[in-house]
Amino acid sequence: MLVLKNYLLKNFEQFFILIILVSVSSIVYFIPHKLAFLSFFFIPVLMGASYLGTKQAILGAFFSIIIVSIYAFYFPEKFIVKNDMFSLFSSISVWGGFLILSGSVVGYLNQQLREKLLQASKMSAELDDNTELLNKTTTELIEFTEKFDLKVAERTSTLEKSKQEIESHKHKIEDALYSTMDAAVVKLMIEKRLRTEKRRISILFCDLVSFTLYSEQRRAEVVITDLNKYLASMESVLLLYNAHIDKYVGDGIMAEFGAPIDYEQHALMSVISALKMQEQLQHDDFPWQMRIGVATGEPIIGLIGHKRQSYTALGDVVNLASRIESLCKPGEVTIDVDTYEEVKRYFEIESIYISGTNNEMSTDLAEKINKELVIWHQNEIASQACILAILYEQAGNLDKAKTFYKHAMDLEPNNSETKIKFAELSMESDTEKDVPIKGRKKTSHLYRVIAIKNPLYNTEIIPKSILNLYVSEVERLVNYPEDILLPVECLDGSIGYSRIIGFLAYIISDKLKLPDKEKKDILEAGYLADIGKSIIPHHLLNRRGSLNKVEFSEVIKHPIEGLRKLKSMGFQNHTMLNLIACHHEYFDGSGYPNNLSGVDIPLGARIIAIAEAYTSLTSWRPYREKWENHAAFSELQKQTENGKFDPELMQIFEHILYDNKTDNELIHLTEKLIH
Repeated sequence: MLVLKNYLLKNFEQFFILIILVSVSSIVYFIPHKLAFLSFFFIPVLMGASYLGTKQAILGAFFSIIIVSIYAFYFPEKFIVKNDMFSLFSSISVWGGFLILSGSVVGYLNQQLREKLLQASKMSAELDDNTELLNKTTTELIEFTEKFDLKVAERTSTLEKSKQEIESHKHKIEDALYSTMDAAVVKLMIEKRLRTEKRRISILFCDLVSFTLYSEQRRAEVVITDLNKYLASMESVLLLYNAHIDKYVGDGIMAEFGAPIDYEQHALMSVISALKMQEQLQHDDFPWQMRIGVATGEPIIGLIGHKRQSYTALGDVVNLASRIESLCKPGEVTIDVDTYEEVKRYFEIESIYISGTNNEMSTDLAEKINKELVIWHQNEIASQACILAILYEQAGNLDKAKTFYKHAMDLEPNNSETKIKFAELSMESDTEKDVPIKGRKKTSHLYRVIAIKNPLYNTEIIPKSILNLYVSEVERLVNYPEDILLPVECLDGSIGYSRIIGFLAYIISDKLKLPDKEKKDILEAGYLADIGKSIIPHHLLNRRGSLNKVEFSEVIKHPIEGLRKLKSMGFQNHTMLNLIACHHEYFDGSGYPNNLSGVDIPLGARIIAIAEAYTSLTSWRPYREKWENHAAFSELQKQTENGKFDPELMQIFEHILYDNKTDNELIHLTEKLIH
């Protein structure tokens, strides 16, 4: 039933019209007194007007008139009233009934209309009330919004002032902290990652000679001004090599390398920093000399103090570094045996002897040694090596004496006299290089660091004939930017690595007979190619295993970082900078950062890629031993076959190493590469 009711309500108009049509047709056809029933048509017309609207009511009326008219035209006798009383009263009765029915219908419709009007009036009144309430609420809301905005603005202003005050206090605190503590220490403290631990690090102590006498002879403000200039100069060097400046003790400095940030090459950083500090002291023309001592060990490191805290190192190695500095000669750098073991491959180092036979080298003896060294470089024979060994022994430099006795034995393996002298000298030096240290029961081996070794003179990497032919030309053409490269190369122990890359790249470009400008650009780009690796986390640089995808994504950023860094330093040679950007692009398109391939890679960048790969394999690295040069070249050939390097350039490089190409072959390769 409910379904039927819903259906009828939904289709009411169609059903109403159908009922009217059936009624009209039935009345016209079946009722005998049709004139009397004509009043019936008022009822559907009135109902249609009420329920369907005026247009539908008028159309219904016209439709009814047309139906009746058509029927009257064809059947006029049906509308003629018979002249008798019964027919008359029947018509009156029917008319009266329809009149009453019409009145009832109209009254019912009027009542419905009144009820709807009353309901509409109530709804209108409620709407007016709701409108008034809405207007009132809207007014209150607007007032609240205005007050809220004002309160928010006031609160925002208060918060902004508070924020500015907090930022101001923060900057003041940071400035105070940074002025008294290392930036790395402050950062780790803020991040709550600063730990107290026992860690292997290197400690540096330095001190000025006769500064007390200097300060007593001058006014206080002059002394403090000069001292601050000196400390600022030394700070710049120490911070460049990632040192933590622990404290100033008058004119002395204590610094740690490898703490708080755990740099693996801390010993290397400390010794290079010490040498550069001595250079800086001379460069700035300060009226003093400086002693520097370095020791490596495992002190306790962490924050000490209660209200005033300091990040420092405690332990025997700290005392050792201090004692070494006091034994050091003015203008020199002295290191202990642990530091020596970690850095000996990078520096020219001599043992320090404390004995009765130790002689100070005289000026005459030094000149004589220099003359004999010139003869030695011209003619390396056993007798000349023995002469130098004797002279160094007289000068008290037993390490150098042993070195030249060793050269003599290598040149004349059957000379028993040289072997005996070498053995005696070895026994003597072993007993004499133990130095007593104040406050320590055990003696220590101490070493004097003379200079950084030049890796170009390693004939295991570069043939001596090639070196002698090009070294002067290369050094004249471009000054090697050691000061900006050493801090970067210290991170992974690749000291001098860039010097070899630039040198080999220049030789290849010279064999190709490139213009002088291009050769110079290639040489400079080879030197600076890997300066951007400072952006790579140092633990990845020294990683012994392979890198995962995320770690490798960090590594491949360094060519672009190199460009950014060099531009910030003022380098504007776009050709040279482009070679640096592309030197890790591989011939088959598998390189980075832009996946260039073939001749789309600049020729200079392809040259540097080969020089760098060969240098990397033949150089010692913290995570592996160096390769023998033939094995390294063989590996490069395999990589060339796999598409990594330019095959024609590899043939040129092979000729440089092994001199195995004819002039015609070189000319053909050169023309092919250039054209």
